[in-house]
Amino acid sequence: MKTVLVIGAERTGVAVTEALLAAGSAVILTDTKDYEALSASENFLEPFEALPKTHLTCLFGHQLPKTALAGVDTVVPSPGVPLTIPAIQEAYRRGIPVISEVEMAYRLTDTPFVGITGTNGKTTTTTLTGKIFEQDSRYAHVYTVGNIGEAVSKHVRTSTAADLFVSELSSFQLETIDTFAPKAAAILNLAPDHLNRHGTLENYYAAKARIFENQSAEDILVVNADDADVVRCVRKAPSRKIWFSLKGRPEKGIYLKGQTLMIAEGTDADQDTAVITEEALGIKGPHNVMNAMAAIGLAYFMGVPLVIIQKTLRAFKGVEHRQEFVATIGGVDYINDSKGTNTDAAITALNAMTKPTILIAGGYDKQEDYTRMMQLVTVKVKKLLLIGDTAKAMAEAAEAAGFKDYSLVADYPEAVAKAKAAAAPGDAVLLSPACASWDMFANYEDRGNLFKQLVRG
Repeated sequence: MKTVLVIGAERTGVAVTEALLAAGSAVILTDTKDYEALSASENFLEPFEALPKTHLTCLFGHQLPKTALAGVDTVVPSPGVPLTIPAIQEAYRRGIPVISEVEMAYRLTDTPFVGITGTNGKTTTTTLTGKIFEQDSRYAHVYTVGNIGEAVSKHVRTSTAADLFVSELSSFQLETIDTFAPKAAAILNLAPDHLNRHGTLENYYAAKARIFENQSAEDILVVNADDADVVRCVRKAPSRKIWFSLKGRPEKGIYLKGQTLMIAEGTDADQDTAVITEEALGIKGPHNVMNAMAAIGLAYFMGVPLVIIQKTLRAFKGVEHRQEFVATIGGVDYINDSKGTNTDAAITALNAMTKPTILIAGGYDKQEDYTRMMQLVTVKVKKLLLIGDTAKAMAEAAEAAGFKDYSLVADYPEAVAKAKAAAAPGDAVLLSPACASWDMFANYEDRGNLFKQLVRG
């Protein structure tokens, strides 16, 4: 019997533990939190209590000693666990394989994968792509999973070769794959993010690029032709490249002709296929045109009928916490972009604003540079409210850009109260933190939900 060490005992860790136990492995499940602290999370208690306890050892409440690696065949860290912790470094020293939950799930199922990565737009594109494939009768069931919410491992016991996983994949999930090979993959864009985890931009981009390293020449790779870093990244990809672009017509891929999204399948532009107009898209803005193009590329070149793609593109209205309209109160629009967890995402949200904007920003420090964001703030923002670990660094960047109308706030009730006080009819209040939420919240969903509650309350 193989023994697998699973590090991190919340949503992902418990899901992969259940899958491994069902597959006949022994599991050591560990977490630095104790059982009481873990039990406070809805992601832990109910699924953990349902686990069979035979062949399961739990080590909670302390750092894992190196001795715990004795007899371990494989280590599976949850995505949020840094690879620099002593137990993982010792595993590498001993030659014990360290693989991600996605890699383990891939080994435990024969269900094909569509994988989507990039710095921004992953959740919108993954959700839209999943909804398109759900309408395709070739698949018995489509699971939209991964970094978007549910772990892939939650479904490997029930999924079959007749199903499909559409998975949002972060750099944390991709950096420790080994054999994972999606039938179709997309790289949406690349911009600085998670440098506190990866150390350098090159390491971060390299982790993203692993999505295609095991693909074959028959597999599909959907690529942003307008992003120079993405283009460089995919030069050696073995798979069939499908390009998407706002700037020109690729020989094979998706592009914009006037206001219409088109499919090109060869050199003859007269044979191109019209998909949908920008106006008819359910999601708005240039960034969402790009997201829609990626979804079209994945679906169309995987054989989904065009009529299904068109119908879904019209019906899909976006995802929660991504430039989500909350309410208009006293003539002021309130927009929740809590999923804007890096500066590029915040810049995208600001560029979509058409009204004088009060911006709430700040949060967990991922060691980003706020210079470019603050240059846009001077053009788009009426007042800036800064919160969390990065508030002072953002204030310094605002000062350097010549923007003076900012305030540091202690918590979200204060931030929303000050935003309401500063806003006049015709203005907008935007939460787009440009930072992760982990300094004050469990996740960006909790942050966005509190913002919406405070706005409506």
